[in-house]
Amino acid sequence: MQKHENYLKNEIQGRNFEAFPLPWDLLFGRSAPLSVEIGFGNGQFLHQMARQRPHENFVGIELSLESARRLLKLSAEKGRSNIRTLRENAGFALRELFAPASLRRVIMNFPDPWPKERHQKRRLISPQFVQTLSAVLEKEGCYELVTDQFRYAEEAFALFSASGLFRVDPIETNPERRVQTKYEKKWREMKRDTYRLLAFREKVAPVKRLLEDVKMPHVWIENECSPENVKNLVNREHREENCLFVIKSVYASLERPGYLLRVISNDLDFTQKFYVMLVKEESRWLVKLDATQQPYRTPAVKLAVWKIGEWLRK
Repeated sequence: MQKHENYLKNEIQGRNFEAFPLPWDLLFGRSAPLSVEIGFGNGQFLHQMARQRPHENFVGIELSLESARRLLKLSAEKGRSNIRTLRENAGFALRELFAPASLRRVIMNFPDPWPKERHQKRRLISPQFVQTLSAVLEKEGCYELVTDQFRYAEEAFALFSASGLFRVDPIETNPERRVQTKYEKKWREMKRDTYRLLAFREKVAPVKRLLEDVKMPHVWIENECSPENVKNLVNREHREENCLFVIKSVYASLERPGYLLRVISNDLDFTQKFYVMLVKEESRWLVKLDATQQPYRTPAVKLAVWKIGEWLRK
């Protein structure tokens, strides 16, 4: 048995929880100041931060499975117990999975600026992101952005300054940091400038959370659901306020009367893919969320179950 074979237990699977925000003190096994790095890449920066601040807890948010495994394995090998990872959309994770005023700092090192207009939706820094940070950072909590793109730093400076929620320091050129990323060190050697923005939370903006009520509905249908009626749901979509879902495909069961409907949903800036089950129970049909691929129970996911049931009743 390998010594560090259980290191993946420190990757937090938010979809497996039934209440939000997440209980970070319980997940770390202690109460301590909490910080987040968004997009930790190879994990060296976050690991060094955790090494230098052993009495603080750190969460890394990253989409890459390989990056998460690399960081968690390194942490296990070095006996670092104050690091957890989330593979999740960063904007969603900050807003939904962290309690108000619970973070001491949020760090972003060299994020992709997505400069082209058609990529605007991929940009993390936005007025909504600034509001979310004001909600989850503690009083005087710090947001730190380091980038090699001066224009990106300027745009972030303008957003934070205009919000009225943060005290924003002037942009620093080539800041001295106790911990540096691999790229930061490389660009210093190449005499390439880097820029840092520091913003400190002063006021709080109201933020609407999607996971305030995670009770999942199910729908009973008394009438018969013919294969033709179910098949006709493919490509049907529904939009309601900030919720949207589309039924992309339907699969019939070979074992018992039933179907799986593959659905894509969107809540504000958050997209999910999941399955809705339609199964016959004696003389009735039941519409419910399939448990194989657990999504977050957002308003759009619940809306999909309700509307599918409504459509099939007709």
